[in-house]
Amino acid sequence: MRIYDRRPVVVRVSRGEKVHEFIRRLQQNRVKIRELEYLDDEVKFEITRKEVSTVRALRKKYHLKVKIRYLQQSRIFQNTGWTIIGIALMILLPILCAQFIWKVDVEAETPELEAKVEKVLDEKIKLKQPLLKRHLLSDHEIRQTIMEEIRDLSWVHIIKKGGSMTIVPQLAPITEVKDKKPDRLYHLIAAKSGVITHFNITSGERRVMPNTTVYKGDVLVSGVIQIGEDEYLAVGAKGEVYADYWLETSFEIPRKVQYISATEKKWTIELKNQKEEEKEQSLQEVKLPKWISNFIEIKKTQTYTTTTQELSEEHINSFILPLLHEKILRSLPPKTIIKKENILHVTFDDDKVKGKVLFLVNENIAKEYPIDQGD
Repeated sequence: MRIYDRRPVVVRVSRGEKVHEFIRRLQQNRVKIRELEYLDDEVKFEITRKEVSTVRALRKKYHLKVKIRYLQQSRIFQNTGWTIIGIALMILLPILCAQFIWKVDVEAETPELEAKVEKVLDEKIKLKQPLLKRHLLSDHEIRQTIMEEIRDLSWVHIIKKGGSMTIVPQLAPITEVKDKKPDRLYHLIAAKSGVITHFNITSGERRVMPNTTVYKGDVLVSGVIQIGEDEYLAVGAKGEVYADYWLETSFEIPRKVQYISATEKKWTIELKNQKEEEKEQSLQEVKLPKWISNFIEIKKTQTYTTTTQELSEEHINSFILPLLHEKILRSLPPKTIIKKENILHVTFDDDKVKGKVLFLVNENIAKEYPIDQGD
């Protein structure tokens, strides 16, 4: 498609016998002549820049002296339909592109964890990109889905920047669980009150259904199965029974806190015996031939910086809540997740931040209870 240049051009043609024929031929070639003036020794008129080639071709034919002066040479935007379309696209395209999530990254501590999170994103959340932002689930829903599917997590950081989103799963602290070797059989009873969500049992008979409210001491799974009317078989109940319950916690932390943040990982080439940067950790090193490894080293590093931050209301979701999640999960059994939180109140003093938060916890509330010989 040809793009026309409509910038004005002034043409001066020396007077001669063929000048009238020259102008007539220009009109026959559909050259629009404006501001035509017949002066003493020349003819002056205006055309558009796209018609200059026609003028030059006819000038050679009639052997006329022509002076061409371009007007508005520094003009960037031309008064054409194509210019309007281009400006419209230049404005609209970034706005349209900003409405989509084009890239989703998962940054996990291990490749296995990264693969698990990506599987949840594909199968459960259906996070296919590009995806309209208005069709994207909220951060809470995404975090909740991931933590329900992968119960080893304590928190999921979701970072959005432009058209990209980064998901950083954080593993829960490892809790040592001693292997139990039961010498007898047990029922599973409720260690605390809550609403049953799901079962994960290997033996025993359920005594309650999901979405049922149970209280501390209620039998959840019986270790005795009834066969027929009068016959009973003691098999013992084994497994987990998860329930939701609300947990209220108070907190008090310093107003000014120091925390360590990691920069992006990068590959560096350094001379041997060169002083490493402060708080720089080597993550991976390339094995080089011995003759060259004595002089240089190539390694993947990550630098950690210490920052002092004064907490304010804008840090409630980004700093305070994740910190409380971590603290609460350290005190709860493994595979426990926090499904929701309600901030009751937060106060900021000169040197302290105090408040109360109500957490909706999903935990294995099953507790072993010995089966009596009479059962």
